Amino acid sequence: MRDALYRVVQDAWSAWLARSRAADFAAVERFLLFVGYPRSGHSLIGAALNAHRDAVVAHELDAPPLILAGCSRDELYARLLARAQWFHLRGDRSNYSYRVPGAWQGRFSRLRVIGDKRGGSVTRCLARQPDFLERVRALTGVPLRLIHVVRNPFDNIAAIALWERRTLADAAGYYFELCATTARLPELCRAGELVTVRHEQFLADPSASLVRLCSFLGLEPEPAWLEQCRAIVFAHPTHTRTRVEWAPALVREVERRAAAFPHLAGYGFTLDEGGEKRTKLG
Repeated sequence: MRDALYRVVQDAWSAWLARSRAADFAAVERFLLFVGYPRSGHSLIGAALNAHRDAVVAHELDAPPLILAGCSRDELYARLLARAQWFHLRGDRSNYSYRVPGAWQGRFSRLRVIGDKRGGSVTRCLARQPDFLERVRALTGVPLRLIHVVRNPFDNIAAIALWERRTLADAAGYYFELCATTARLPELCRAGELVTVRHEQFLADPSASLVRLCSFLGLEPEPAWLEQCRAIVFAHPTHTRTRVEWAPALVREVERRAAAFPHLAGYGFTLDEGGEKRTKLG
């Protein structure tokens, strides 16, 4: 009942936004999608970009089905804006707060960038619909930007297993299916459309990462916004791999499969980031 009411309200609100914000939507300069894997750190980066005065990044609208169903540009943009506003008004319902106090979440000054933060959905869509990015380009008529967020595969796999109630082996299989698709991004993207961000590097220096993303998106890295975002970023990555029991054979299998993907180079099972002690296997 609550979900049905939400859909009715969102439909009505989106229809109103499509009419009232038409001039703002026509002035959008870039369309943004996240691509990658569930539980990889997309939400934190998406929240930071959504806090920029000239950007709206919806929290998991799930844009691909709307695009494939043939929605109009303004309908898509209106639903993204409505979702961003709803998420801000609703408040956080997760294990981490994505609010950036004093920033622009849920509103904007000049709408230059708009997009959706649901990387796993885009990756799954690309696996089924290789022409999906071309459809996005045709629909929006503005430069496309894709942010590929990467996290240590052991932490990412463990988080998928815990949140989606999968076995570790099943989560690993699912994760590497997604990797097989993201490995094709260089051939699917045009020059300048794709940037890869490591979750751990973002946490270590969020300001530098956000300056880089602003250059990628054509936004100004305003000092006050950078400081506001830096203040909400946790100091160290969450080593979710330590919350589950790993069979040594599965660790070796994940390391073997990860070695096939250049974007995972340098990651491993041992906890050596920041001088932490190493985790012993079984």
